Order: sequence, then structure tokens, then C-alpha cells
Amino acid sequence: MSPAGYEGLQSASAFSESEKQRIRVHLEEVLASQPFSGSRRRQAFLKYVVEESLAGRGSAIKEANIAVDVFGRSRSFEANGGSIVRVTGSDVRKCLTQAYASGLGNDVRIELPLGGYQPAFHFPNEPEIGQSNDALVAKPAENAMAWRGKPLGRLWIAVAVGILILAGASVILLRSFRQPVVALDQMWKPFFEKDRPVLISLGTPTLLMFDPLHQSKYLPLDPSKSIPASDLILLKESYVGTGGAMAAARFGEQLTIHKQKFDLKFGSDVNFADLKNSPSLLIGVSRLTQHLTEHSRFQLKMTDEGVKIVDTKQPDRAWALPRRTFASPPRADGYSLVTRILHSDAGRPILMIAGMDSNNTQAAVEFLTNNDEFRRFSDSAPKDWAEKNFQVVLHNSIYGNSAGSLQVVASDIE
Repeated sequence: MSPAGYEGLQSASAFSESEKQRIRVHLEEVLASQPFSGSRRRQAFLKYVVEESLAGRGSAIKEANIAVDVFGRSRSFEANGGSIVRVTGSDVRKCLTQAYASGLGNDVRIELPLGGYQPAFHFPNEPEIGQSNDALVAKPAENAMAWRGKPLGRLWIAVAVGILILAGASVILLRSFRQPVVALDQMWKPFFEKDRPVLISLGTPTLLMFDPLHQSKYLPLDPSKSIPASDLILLKESYVGTGGAMAAARFGEQLTIHKQKFDLKFGSDVNFADLKNSPSLLIGVSRLTQHLTEHSRFQLKMTDEGVKIVDTKQPDRAWALPRRTFASPPRADGYSLVTRILHSDAGRPILMIAGMDSNNTQAAVEFLTNNDEFRRFSDSAPKDWAEKNFQVVLHNSIYGNSAGSLQVVASDIE
């Protein structure tokens, strides 16, 4: 049922060019609204389904296609192995409701009906001039009606339907043969071992927390006042940062799609002996990751001035962020380091992700799970990059608590 004041929806085939322009202008307003502005994932999802529908490809807006085209998943994506499309679709529906509750939608409204991802478009106080593509039925001409019920007519109809089915099957078959090798599949391939699970290790930062009995004495914080150690509680290996949590979710999804089992461990639960037993994904900075990268070109170091990534081949080249204080403004950008070692000292492949803070770790995770982001790197790399060790230094912007645009600022492949 259409929202109040919106008389009906139109199919993409029923839109004039001016109406399509109205929808696109409205789409940009929605994407810039508060519910969408903080999430590139929701923006990309909504823009994709709208543009596909306006291009007349509404019937092809399926979960698997969204997973590949929007989220960079491989062609082997299985609907029951990943929830990113369903979760994002649900978020988009909620955000549309919030956007229209704030006053948008006086000229056009976009709706994402439950049970699918093909959008509906509503215009205010305009009569319905079409239905969804699936509901459109061509009316046969009068002379064609004369064949109804006659064996010859049914024969020709059967032949025509058969030809269409064969043509469609041929197109699908040709597409399957022409599917390009997906860069992300090449990146992840060394970590797929059916006889043993992949180890995912999440770093756990050490934190100081107020004793609940005394925290009211110090809040809001006054940088000029000291806090005695007796009023603080030391927390070790009790929490995981948002970057680590995102890594566990996205990497776990990537492995599940390929039917690869994995184990999850935290902090000091992981030692060098564990790395000998299975391929490993190490998230965060630790003594173990620093040991494993001590002979690599790029290294992440903690200094008195702050965090930096140094280029050991060019000592005067480094990427740094100053140490944060209570008075520091929110960071607008940051850096992360991705290291993949195919033949480590442990004898197994290792992938290490280290961000200067949690938002930067999120950006590195996005780089390793979004085919569009990773393909920009692989397209410029040597053809045999997938068979070699590599390091990538990433720069990313930060919007609120989310990582924004990504850029490869340096890399080393050997």
C-alpha cells in the first residue's frame, strides 16, 4: 500500500527521462541525509539498486548479484554463507524510514519492499501509470488470439518458448566461461586448507578503567588533575577494538563462503607454535607480529611521538600520527599496514593487519574483503603478485567512527 499522498509506484520502463532525473536528484538527497551519510555501505547498496532498476535491470537485483557488484564478493558467493546483503538491506529500509521521517520525500519517495531488493518509486498525487516489471503482461493481438486452442498454435508457442530457454541458457553458459579471475579469491586462496582450520587472532588492548565507586569524582575529566592508581582498574585481554571485531566478522564471512573452517583466539592465547599448525590471520600489533615483520620492508612502530609506519629501505620515508591526548581533536585520517607472507618462519601462510588505531584497522579489513578496493591494487601489481609475499601501506579518511575512502600509498612485492 502506498504511503499517504503517494498514489502509486511506477516501473522503470514507465519513467520518462525527466522522471528518472527527478529520482536521481532525490537519491542524492537521501544519500546525503543523516541516516545514510555515515555509511558508505548503505549508500552503495541503495545507489546500486536504484540505478539498476532505472536501467531496466530490476529483475536482476538479486542477493548474489548485490554481493558481487556492491560488496566485491566472489562469484562463488552463497546466500546461506553470508548475511551482509540481508543485514545491509534491512539497515537501508530503516534508514529510508528515518530519512522520510525527517522531512525528505515531498517530491519523490524510494521504497525497498520486504522480501526483495527491487526498489519501488512513489510520486506525490500522481496516478499510477505502471506496475512492477514482473506484473507487466503483454496483451496479444486479435489475430494471435485466433490460434488459441488450436494444436498448431500451441506447437509454435512451445517452439518459441524452447528457443528462448535455450538462448537464455547459452548466455548464462557463455558468461560462466568468461568470468574473470577475482583478485580477492587469489589473495585468499593460500588460506584455504580443508584439512585444518584457519586461525584468526585478535589483539586485545590493555585498558585503564575507573573504579565504579570513584569515577564520579573525576568526570568530566580535568587534564590538570591526576588520578591515583588506587582508583583505577587495569584490564588486560578483556576487550577487543571495533576494528578487530569487524575483522573477525568479515574474515569469518570470507572463509565461510569458501567452506573453510576457522578458530578464533585472543591476545596472548596465540603463540608461535600455533602458527605452525595452520594458516593464520593476525589482527593488531603485538610482539608476535613485530617479530614476524622484523625483516619486512615496512614496519609499524610505537614511538614516544606516536605511531608510525617506517620504510626500512628509505629511512627518511615514514607515515605517522601524533600521540593522542585528552585535548586532541578527532582524527580525520590515518594509516594501516597489511602484510601477507606465504612462506613464514612457521611454514604456513600468515596475513597480518595493523592499523594506527581501530578505525584504520577497519579500513584495512575493508581493503581485504572488498573486491573493488583490492582490485585497484592488484591491477597495478606485477602479474605474479598472487604467488608472492606483499605489503601494502594504506591511507584512509575517517568519518565519525567509520573509515572512509582508501588509498594505497606504498607497496612492496617479493
